[in-house]
Amino acid sequence: MADFDFRKESEDERLLVISFNDGEPISAAQLAAIFKALDADYKQMTGRDLAVARLELGSTWIWLVDIATGASGWIKGAADVAKAAQDLSTFAKKLRDGFKSSKASVALPQTGSVDDSVDRSIIAMAKASEKTGSTIRLRKTTITATGTETLDVEIAPPQAKEARTSAKNRPKLAQIASPPALKAIAHHDELVSRMRALPKASGDLEAGIRVMVQATVANGGGYLLEQVAGTLESEGRGDIATIIRQELEGGQTFVHVDN
Repeated sequence: MADFDFRKESEDERLLVISFNDGEPISAAQLAAIFKALDADYKQMTGRDLAVARLELGSTWIWLVDIATGASGWIKGAADVAKAAQDLSTFAKKLRDGFKSSKASVALPQTGSVDDSVDRSIIAMAKASEKTGSTIRLRKTTITATGTETLDVEIAPPQAKEARTSAKNRPKLAQIASPPALKAIAHHDELVSRMRALPKASGDLEAGIRVMVQATVANGGGYLLEQVAGTLESEGRGDIATIIRQELEGGQTFVHVDN
């Protein structure tokens, strides 16, 4: 990983930099909890792991990359690197929003639950901040068609505590949904998880996805597939979301039997 720019003010868009400053040293157990939570949340979002590109102790600095960027065997071209960098940027923004969101309770929208996808990371990082009195800093650069955008966030221990409390008390859909709704949510999560882990849809794989979508529609799951398509599209899996919507818009939802 010698080609990465490991300066603390790095503008290397493949990196997410997280630091804990001006506090007591972070223990190995606290670091392990942070790494475990970050990787779990990122893998749930993208289907891929986070890799530690560099770690500096004292004031603790962590440089993280999408494993697809750090492991050459995963990379097929510039588009894959760009996609990995974009996913990491989305993840960084979710962390920022989780730390910066209001402590006021948020009502559940009718179409889904509050975004709790990085709550494990928020809680683990906030615990370390509170315990050590450290200020958390996040830095992520994204290169766009119009220039360079840099996300810089600083979270003091009191803010971290507030964010942790919000994450723990955040209303979860499972706490108020009816049993049928819970079954649908589980099915939604299962479908998203399986499709998220698929490689780029083409050829036989695309045909297999279409068959699965047709079968789900035939069993009354059309409404669920629209939600799945929306989730996948927001995560950058437009290839699969497009296939789903093509089947929903043009496929038959009944079985014709000749007499």
